[in-house]
Amino acid sequence: MSIEPIGIFLAVAGFYVVVAGLGAGAYVLCFTTLLGAAAALLLPALGGSSIQPVHFMLVFLVLAVLLRPNTLAVSLSCLSYPGPGFWFMLFTFYSVLTAIFLPRIFEGATLVYSLARNDQIRGIVSTPLSPGTSNLTQSAYLLGSLACFAIIAAYGRLGGAAVMARALTLAGAICIFFAIADVVTYQTNTADLLSVIRNANYRMLNDGEIQGFKRIVGSFPEAGTFGYFALALFTFVLMLGLESFPVPFLTPVAFALGIAIVLCTSTTAYVASAITALMVLGFCVVRILRGKGTSRHLTYAVACVFALPLVIMALMLIPSVWESISDLAHATLTTKLESQSGEERMRWNAQALGAFGDTNGMGAGLGSIRASSFIVALLANVGVPGTILFVIFVYSLIRSAAKRKHSNGVEGVVGLAALLSCLAQITAATISASAVDLGPLFAITAGLAAAYGLGPLHAPAQITLSKPFPLFDLQSGSPMWLADASQAEYRPFNDGDGRV
Repeated sequence: MSIEPIGIFLAVAGFYVVVAGLGAGAYVLCFTTLLGAAAALLLPALGGSSIQPVHFMLVFLVLAVLLRPNTLAVSLSCLSYPGPGFWFMLFTFYSVLTAIFLPRIFEGATLVYSLARNDQIRGIVSTPLSPGTSNLTQSAYLLGSLACFAIIAAYGRLGGAAVMARALTLAGAICIFFAIADVVTYQTNTADLLSVIRNANYRMLNDGEIQGFKRIVGSFPEAGTFGYFALALFTFVLMLGLESFPVPFLTPVAFALGIAIVLCTSTTAYVASAITALMVLGFCVVRILRGKGTSRHLTYAVACVFALPLVIMALMLIPSVWESISDLAHATLTTKLESQSGEERMRWNAQALGAFGDTNGMGAGLGSIRASSFIVALLANVGVPGTILFVIFVYSLIRSAAKRKHSNGVEGVVGLAALLSCLAQITAATISASAVDLGPLFAITAGLAAAYGLGPLHAPAQITLSKPFPLFDLQSGSPMWLADASQAEYRPFNDGDGRV
């Protein structure tokens, strides 16, 4: 095992989190989710596997919780029946069991595409099914996601929802910074300046172009992953903005993330963004029809229904601009499946579904099969039982949030934003994700959504962030959400030493 320079820096930050508690840990954790192309540790004994900064930081976060018995108790309670955490725990434990047993039970019974790391070859290869290091690493990642889910759910229930909202908004701003740095260093031939955050043992696709457009990868290995994270953060920040959450720079961050998604040239991001935009539109329409809508909800609905088509028609009047946009859309959407990448991913899915049949619907075991769709990856790796458990988890997450009657407080706004972000991530993953674990960012947003569904364990903040028309307090003349926010009182639960 070798620790990288960025790992040393994160170790110092991790020990600070252990001492300072989850308030500091929230910011560090959200920041490290962005370092998708970095490695804090390299493990030559496991074929050169890379330990990403976010998983490295989770170790310190778990240690911080273990040193705070009351917070640990709440974290464990967030995994109790019948809440969504219980089903996520069952899904995780079942998936880990499949990683242990199924590759041995069905060894040699089918061919699978898997990640090979050895002296002869590194990449995705087709081999007979057998136990491998991916079974171990994917199990560790999924267990880490479960721990992250439980900790964030507990922190949200203990009054940390507002802190998480600020941390994720800041992560969105940093994501934009890395995107700009990626483009600038590419144009100036100084990409080596970002080598400190591109040191993982992955294939880096940071110099690609489509129709003259630089494929934005930011701090991730390739454009698709960047688009996945940018969409998740964009959805979260957009929902906070629509609900008038009092965090500075929400609108600029949401706008910049939206532009980044458009420019990243990721097919997955484009398709998932369109579906997510419709989900958010449906949310706004429901708000308006129930008399709880604000001018922000109305503006978004009008922009989707009227403004966007008008902008498209205006661009069509500028032939040179429209030709560039058409060429980009043609390359990333209409002919994507005909490209080498598209054909390769279709082969992955075909072989994964074949393995699903060869294992009689049980799957080949977590981490055994590489696919190009989250649904296919679920079926091929953990089979029908694992897929059912995940579906129940998502249903439970949505149902627990829908049952809550008060969605205008801090926990409600953050919880709904997190839930929509979860759905956006599942949508994007369904299009192109290669593995079962959706990652710590999904666990963070799912934890926040679960915290809202389970309800707070502290005196609720008396704050209303989203008001129906009119938007202004007639007596003070100030926006209602701003006036109410100043009166919020938070009384978070702690362990008696001031540490949440």
